[in-house]
Amino acid sequence: MNRQFRFSKKLIDALPPHSAESRSREAEYSDTEVAGLRLLVNRLGRKFFYFRYTFGGKRSMKLGDYGVIDIAQARQRALDCRSQLASGIDPQESKAVTLPEAKPLTFAEFVMQDYLPHAKAAKKSWRDDESRLRTHLLGPFGALPLACIKSIAVQQLHDKLKTQSSPATANRVLSLLKRCLNLAILWSKLEKNPVKGIRMHVEDNQRQRYLSGIELRNFLVALDKAPSQDIADVFRFLLCTGLRREECLTLKWVYVDLEAQSLYLPTTKTGSRFVVLNDTAIELLKRRPHAPDCPFVFSRKWPGKNGEKDSWKPIRNPDKAFRKILKSCQINNFKIHDIRHSFASMAINNGASLYDVKSLLGHSDVKTTTRYAHVSPTRLRDASAQVSAAIAFSQRGEIPPQ
Repeated sequence: MNRQFRFSKKLIDALPPHSAESRSREAEYSDTEVAGLRLLVNRLGRKFFYFRYTFGGKRSMKLGDYGVIDIAQARQRALDCRSQLASGIDPQESKAVTLPEAKPLTFAEFVMQDYLPHAKAAKKSWRDDESRLRTHLLGPFGALPLACIKSIAVQQLHDKLKTQSSPATANRVLSLLKRCLNLAILWSKLEKNPVKGIRMHVEDNQRQRYLSGIELRNFLVALDKAPSQDIADVFRFLLCTGLRREECLTLKWVYVDLEAQSLYLPTTKTGSRFVVLNDTAIELLKRRPHAPDCPFVFSRKWPGKNGEKDSWKPIRNPDKAFRKILKSCQINNFKIHDIRHSFASMAINNGASLYDVKSLLGHSDVKTTTRYAHVSPTRLRDASAQVSAAIAFSQRGEIPPQ
């Protein structure tokens, strides 16, 4: 490995820890831009800026830890030292000139300069992170240097959010803070994560709302009577596929394959995936108008203004229509996302396994699927009855059927 190169954040971050088998304690690298500027990397991977010079003999002095000071600050310090040498002053012993102290990196500076740019490039949900940081974390921690964030303060905030909001909100905020500080450690800007050891609160706020048998019938009747059948088709399609709302509203004809009885979703919360289509979904798609000037499956025809031609536009916000439909069939405490719950419940109660439903819904973890899987009392009674029958067989001295 070349030990001489122009220092840059990318190259320094990529340097490995010094080999534990080496006789030396650190590996040393030289900056080709400022003579005398060195970077030492120890066996734990920590990095330090040093200045090597000659003043009546070979000497060296530490400029600062990488991460506490950046490359530009290290170069400026090395240039200040060289200026003192040119004046016949030993920078290590000089009291006339004091090197400027590096300003500690605050949490807010780290978030704005490092974390959010990374999140925007790596996460589809970076706006959620930005909102949580602004709402919950930058206030109590923004002005603090990274190393001054204490575990007790994190625990107090975590408990406060549980009381003021919910356990789920508190846990999402704690998880985000832990991720931020873990990256700060990875990027050599922090040594220890104060979130480590703080436990998540138990979450008991999962909705278990889905359409019962009578509600399902009334809901379908209300859809048939809805003023806009284009919007009603959105809710029908959600019910027979289990798609998320945005997956449905952004679905394009180019990703629908009726012959293969499937559709492709290029962008979802868990990545791209294929969705199998049942007969109800296929029949719905076959009768949907395929407008040449609109690529979206769920669109509406809007009258033109000022003599312009009518045009097809995608359906964007069906919330108002959804509330009217619920009111007409007297269904309360029900959200659009609960249609997805209903799909999962119907699948489970008709013999599908949790792993089947996991694939149908596009979950990355079966633990997520369990909150959607509501087993009907009838199936539970049937299962319990089978246990009762097995006990009765045994009491009669017979072997229960397998």
